[in-house]
Parts: sequence; structure tokens; C-alpha cells
Amino acid sequence: MAMNAEIRIGTCGYSFPDWKGVIYPPNLRPSLYLVYYARTLGFNAVELDSSFYHMPAISLIEALIQKTPPGFLFTVKAHRSMTHEVWNATKPAAPGRPAFPDLASGLKNAAALAPAFTAFWEAVTPMADAGRLGTVVLQYPPWFRDTPENRRFLLTTRDLLPRLPLSIEFRDQSWHNGDALTFLRQEHLGYVAVDEPQLRNLLPLVPAVTSDVAYLRLHGRNPNWFGASRELRYDYLYSKEELEQMLPSIRTMAASAPLMFIMTNNCHRGQAVQNARDLQAMLLFPEQNRT
Repeated sequence: MAMNAEIRIGTCGYSFPDWKGVIYPPNLRPSLYLVYYARTLGFNAVELDSSFYHMPAISLIEALIQKTPPGFLFTVKAHRSMTHEVWNATKPAAPGRPAFPDLASGLKNAAALAPAFTAFWEAVTPMADAGRLGTVVLQYPPWFRDTPENRRFLLTTRDLLPRLPLSIEFRDQSWHNGDALTFLRQEHLGYVAVDEPQLRNLLPLVPAVTSDVAYLRLHGRNPNWFGASRELRYDYLYSKEELEQMLPSIRTMAASAPLMFIMTNNCHRGQAVQNARDLQAMLLFPEQNRT
């Protein structure tokens, strides 16, 4: 099967305290991490994940472009106000627990959503105009199920982010039942395939492509996924054998789009970098990788 896609391999985020002294030299200033990631480590793409927690500013986006060589691509995770804080009401939080959306309150309408979406769009559009945006990653929570209302919400999201490529990561199995992937294809919305632990309520790797961008995120296979803290959840190093078992799925996806991203999210202590390099060796230099 021909791999038509230009394959870009990188990591989900690049600035982590526990990469200091492991991936980055101990004396390297954090402001230079991305320069080192692109020029010294030699990656040509990264997923920007800080934008989920902090709405990106145009000044940040411009700085990221300036720190990376021409041709380096970013994928940018949508801010949580666009994916996780989209219901009209939240239930009071139990002590020490985050507030949970009141799903019965319904989803916010376009007018209520517009300020957040506009702020994000205005920050990211210069990156798109510069030819440096691969796609926007919209990661929805497990309680965002495949319903008519939620499908309409995805179309509202697309309308509020005009001219930006969108790739959607679901966390609920219902999106794999029925015609959800056909819906995405018809509406030119991308699908994010995931590799994660095969535990109850987590999704299998479905090598689907529904837009011009194929996207695979590797979350690791930590068996203590539900018991671990957010930092330790991604403490996992894929073996070469595990990565090789994914190659048929990767080739299937790469045959279906002109551009493919493979992003490693097992970022604990830089394991994502090692596995991204492993994948580069397997996919980009396969003749050197045969044992």
C-alpha cells in the first residue's frame, strides 16, 4: 500500500520540567526549548498543548513561528472553553473535585461561544496564513457522546473557526458506532485516531481518515490509566515491537491523505521523544531499521 502522505512526527508539547537534563541540557533556558526541539532534535512538527489550558495570544503564536525553521508545522489544541466548558451550567463541585457540566442544561449557542472562539481564531489564523498550521485539534471529554445535538455543535464549531483545518479526538465509544465517521467525512472534519490502554471505556485504534489531514496520537498504554495522576498517566515507553504492530494502521492512514501527523503523548521524562525517534526510523528510514 502506497503511503501518499507527507508524514510529520513529533510530540504533544515540548516544554516539560522533567525533560530538563533528560532531553534538554540542564542549563538551557526554557525560552530556547522549542529552538532546540526543532534545530537540534530535528523534529519538523509539534502539537501545541498549552493552548488547551491558556488561550493563545497572537504574540505567542508569532514567537513560535520565529523560533522554528521555515516548513516547521504546528498542530494546535483548542482551548478548553471550546470543548470542555461548552454547557450552559455546571453542577456544584464536590470538595477537591472539578466541577462537572450539567449535561441537561444543553450546549451553549453560537453567541455565547463566540468570544472564546474568536479569540482563538484571531490568534491562530496568522499561523495558518503563514503556512505553518497543520490542523486544530479539538479533544472532547468522555461525556461528549454522539447525539444529534452534539453533531450540530461540531458544525457550529466549524462555522466559528472559518478556514481552519479541524481534527477531532473523541473520548466516547459512541462515535465509533454507526455512521459518525461518515458524518465527519461529509462535513470535512478530521478524525484523530488514538492508541491508548485497552481498558474499559477507552477507545481502540481505528485507522480512519475523514479529511485531508490524517492524525494519530499515541497516549501510551499505562495499565494504571484511571488510577494515575494526570502526569503519571502518560508514564509509558512503547517497545519497538508495539510500535511495529501499529505500522499497518499507520500505512492505512498515510494512504488516505496528503498530510499525516503522528504525535507521541507519553511525555513523562521525555519518553515521547524516544518513541517519536523510533517511529521516524521505522517510517522514514526503513532500510536502516531492519535487523
